[in-house]
This record gives sequence, structure tokens and C-alpha cells, in this order.
Amino acid sequence: MARVEAVVVCLLIVAMDVAAGVLGIHAEKAQNQGRHLRILFIECRQPVRQAYKLGVAAAAVLVASHAIANVVGGCACACCSGDKLRRSSPNRQMASFALVLTWMVLIVGLALLVLGALPNSKKSMAQCGVMRHNFLSIGGILCFVHALFCLVYYVSANAAAREESGRGSKAVGVHT
Repeated sequence: MARVEAVVVCLLIVAMDVAAGVLGIHAEKAQNQGRHLRILFIECRQPVRQAYKLGVAAAAVLVASHAIANVVGGCACACCSGDKLRRSSPNRQMASFALVLTWMVLIVGLALLVLGALPNSKKSMAQCGVMRHNFLSIGGILCFVHALFCLVYYVSANAAAREESGRGSKAVGVHT
């Protein structure tokens, strides 16, 4: 039963991150369909409301996926001190490493999605400024990377939890 539950959680996390990635890439496509004029490093773009909606949706799905992975996977891996982490099992170390990577990818991907979507939030005329090319699509691609690291985290955290519960039951079984 636990394996079926783990497969369902993994599929949910992957599906959400893939959806976020696709939304981010579609937001970039929608943004590129708007009118724009570029002179050297300055670019004037007409805001595209659809790109804003898709970018915000991608950011929201990415955050939800990250929250599910952390809540279901458990956050105990990162709470270890350096010495305690070095003495822990390889699965626990891998879970801690993957957890740190998921947070890093989340922060960068979320920042890119938000920074790419914000210029499209206004309903005003064209806005001019420094070029922000491909923020939405790169944020979308980082959603796929986030899925990979979340899977590694979830699987290794579950394996570490099974190891620890297995050691505890074996130790009890030996004494009885």
C-alpha cells in the first residue's frame, strides 16, 4: 500500500511540475505574440494579459507542487547538523542534498516566472525598459528540473524513513 501511495505522490508532483512548465512556456509564447519594438538594449512591449495569467498560474502550480513534495516527503532531512548528517545513511544524505536543490530551483524558477509575468500585469500602453527575454520560458524549464529534484528528494526521504523504521523493528525483534 505504501508503494502505491508513493507512486501516486510521485505522479502528482511530476504532473504538477510539468503543468507549471508548460504554462510558463505558453506564457512566453503569448508574450512574444504581443507588439514590441527593440532599439539596442531598450525594448518597448505591449503588455499581454494572457501571458500574465499563464505566468502567475505557472508560479502558483510550482509552489503547490513544492509544498506537496515537502509536506509528504517530510522536512526532517534538512534539520540535521553537519556532523549528524555525515553519520546518517546515504539515503538521508541524498534526501538532504535533493531538498536543498529543490529549494534553490524553486527560488530561481519562481523569481523568473514572476519577473517575466509582472510586466504583463498592466493594462496600459507599451512599457519600455531593459530586455527581459525568455524569463517565462526559462522559469518553465526550471519547473521540469524541479520535478526531477523533487522526485529524488521524495524517493530518498521515503527510503531513509523505511531504513530507520526497519532498524528500529529489527533491534526490537532481537531483544524479544
